[in-house]
Amino acid sequence: MPRPTDTTTTLSLTGTALTALYPKSVSGEESLNSLGQQVLHGQCDAPLTLTTAIASHVTLTLHNDALQRPLDALVAEIRQLPADASADRYQVLLRPWLWWLTLASNNRVFQNLTTSDIVTSIFTAHGFSDFKLSLTGSYTPREYCVQYGETDFAFVSRLLEEEGIFWFFTHDSGQHTLVLADSNDAFPPIPNGPAVKYLGQHMGDRELHGIRSGQLVLQAVSGVYSATDYAFATPATSLYSKAEAKAGPLSVYEHPGGYVAKAQGDALTKQRVDGLRSQEQRFIGESDCRWLVPGHFFTLGGHDDAALNIDWVVTAVSHEASHERYRNRFEAIPRATAYRPERKTPKPRMHTQTAIVVGKAGEEIWTDEYGRIKIQFPWDRDGKNDESSSCWVRVVLPWSGKGFGMQFVPRIGQEVIVTFIDGDPDRPLVSGCVYNGDNALPYALPANQTQSGIKTNSSKGGGGFNELRFEDKKDAEEVFLQAQKDFKTNVLNDTTVTVGHDETLTVQNARTRTVKDGDETVTLEKGKRSVAIQTGSDTLDVKDTRSVTVGGDQTHSTGGNYTDKVTGNYSLTVDGNLTIKVSGSITLESGGSFSIKSGADLATQASTAISHKAGTSLANQAGTTLENKAGTTMTNDAGISLINKASASQTVDGGGLLTLKGGLVKVN
Repeated sequence: MPRPTDTTTTLSLTGTALTALYPKSVSGEESLNSLGQQVLHGQCDAPLTLTTAIASHVTLTLHNDALQRPLDALVAEIRQLPADASADRYQVLLRPWLWWLTLASNNRVFQNLTTSDIVTSIFTAHGFSDFKLSLTGSYTPREYCVQYGETDFAFVSRLLEEEGIFWFFTHDSGQHTLVLADSNDAFPPIPNGPAVKYLGQHMGDRELHGIRSGQLVLQAVSGVYSATDYAFATPATSLYSKAEAKAGPLSVYEHPGGYVAKAQGDALTKQRVDGLRSQEQRFIGESDCRWLVPGHFFTLGGHDDAALNIDWVVTAVSHEASHERYRNRFEAIPRATAYRPERKTPKPRMHTQTAIVVGKAGEEIWTDEYGRIKIQFPWDRDGKNDESSSCWVRVVLPWSGKGFGMQFVPRIGQEVIVTFIDGDPDRPLVSGCVYNGDNALPYALPANQTQSGIKTNSSKGGGGFNELRFEDKKDAEEVFLQAQKDFKTNVLNDTTVTVGHDETLTVQNARTRTVKDGDETVTLEKGKRSVAIQTGSDTLDVKDTRSVTVGGDQTHSTGGNYTDKVTGNYSLTVDGNLTIKVSGSITLESGGSFSIKSGADLATQASTAISHKAGTSLANQAGTTLENKAGTTMTNDAGISLINKASASQTVDGGGLLTLKGGLVKVN
């Protein structure tokens, strides 16, 4: 088929897999922060081998005499159209390499990486290296960043939009390079530029490589952006930030702002207000200038309105090219207007999920000063089920306050319920725990369906527990409390315990009860009281007085010796009779005087002998009659003298024989 020579052609193609394809026409669009596409129609003398065409490089070149404008892309789709009489016809869909990221999706977690780190790692994982970072800003690493149910392209786009980073492509023969930038300084001049002439009334079919028509568009935009957020570690600190491009009633206020520090918020609001103004002023036109490329600037000249003869950044171009002609439609913004991408890629809104508590190897509990834990979701293929699987995640408790509330830290291996603050996948919050096939309930069901309670597990190693259990079975209700080791109760004022029936207290070792200041009263209103010491002794130490009152009888039985020691006086008062019965001897010993007094008779009786002995004198005295009588013999014996004296008379009578004997006997 006839082909124009290289010096006269408007459109040419190079590409290993499609070398034989002759391009007839191309149409498509390109724009900032957009993948765009080109549809190429071509023909060849013989059928192409299509199997090797997909993903191969194709460079279309737009010619203007010796000047060229390459447009490089990869083959995303190729169609074999019905052949005509002279050639085979094809339609080829061309896309940039970044489009391939729309074919891959993932669920994964990135931690402590900047946006550029994350994006670069994704590009590299797909085998792409044709990108350039042209960033001037400082970006805070993202502590926890989740890709969930998103294509890799959507995820990358969302992150870049959140940071205010825009992107575009530069084209060379056989290569197109993605440029990531955050400043207008990154926009290069258009190829073969930057000057572009405004043609105005110079219309006609002849291509003059200028702008044939243009319109200035002014658009109402918000001039104020403000945002706030919340940092739990400093809850009283305001994170409200505000930036104004121009004063006015139109403002945008957002929460959450997506930051945790005031400085971050100030930088973010400035970036967002720039984004609001990016589309405030636009230049829309038609041209036959092949050099207009998104992300490149041109300098307009020749416009009747001199204010428009400035530098403009191309934001979008749609092409129509054939060998006969070239036309495009374009949009541009002033180069002096800071450009920020529109935040149009939605962030996934997460619903409730479950996860497993993880932590450092060898530990059973892994937490920080705020009671936060680490978790791993079942969809996380890259997580290692250790302390690196997530950020620290806060845990919901029924009650929390300043130094008071409830405290239960989920342990490694437990399954937890995870919600997300504002549905944000980057802000997980553990709201509870659930049992599963590995973690059984403490009370087997349905057998123990009337039981409820709290049961812990000793750590490390398990094997013990503390427990508070409630049994609600009718007529078998019970509250069970177990302390695996020590049980301590601290009552700062009164304690009242009422037991409706029996009480049993068993202490395996020692028991100590101390009343520091006050009284102790034990009242047994009805019944018996027994204290049994089966092995050991009983000691009662009373520093002050002690009083024991028994309303009825009292019996005291001692299996061994019995000793009463009284430092002061000892008084025994018996309203009835007193009987002391001793199987052995009785010894009454007084360090001072010894008195026995009877209100009536006093009888002293011994089965054999009675001996009264005094160290000095012994006196027997009666108010009326004193009688000493022996069944056989009675002897009164004095070492020196014995005196029997009566005030009136005294009778000495021997029934048989009376003997008076002495060294000298006087009878007067």
